[in-house]
Amino acid sequence: MTTSTFRQVLQANLLAIISVLIAVASLSYNTWRNDVSELNRNQRAAGFAVLQELATLQLLVDHLTYDDKRQRGDTIEGWTRVVFIGDLASLTSPKVDAGAKSLRQQWESEVGRLESSEEANKTVSRAIESLRVETLRTLAELR
Repeated sequence: MTTSTFRQVLQANLLAIISVLIAVASLSYNTWRNDVSELNRNQRAAGFAVLQELATLQLLVDHLTYDDKRQRGDTIEGWTRVVFIGDLASLTSPKVDAGAKSLRQQWESEVGRLESSEEANKTVSRAIESLRVETLRTLAELR
């Protein structure tokens, strides 16, 4: 094929070539946008679940420390919630995941003292609050 023939073929099919390029670019963008949207939906759902579990854990921690009857406080339930929060946090941002790991460390070191120590309650409560704030920050950053 000579240069002039190639140029003629290109001119004759320029609209079709541009259309194919635009279609490929649009499909690529749409696929990328769908992936990002799905990731955001998953992170949002996990973040809301983390917030719910943190509220329940805070209530349990306060019952362990301040409820004389201890009918609503159970350290085994607390362990279950702390582990579940860690699982959910791994589906969100690295900062939330790190906060959940910190909460687990604080829980592990203070759980035995919660029934008798207000200081242990405050330590765990600070870890809960820190994770709550980081989760809210992460949710606010989602687009």
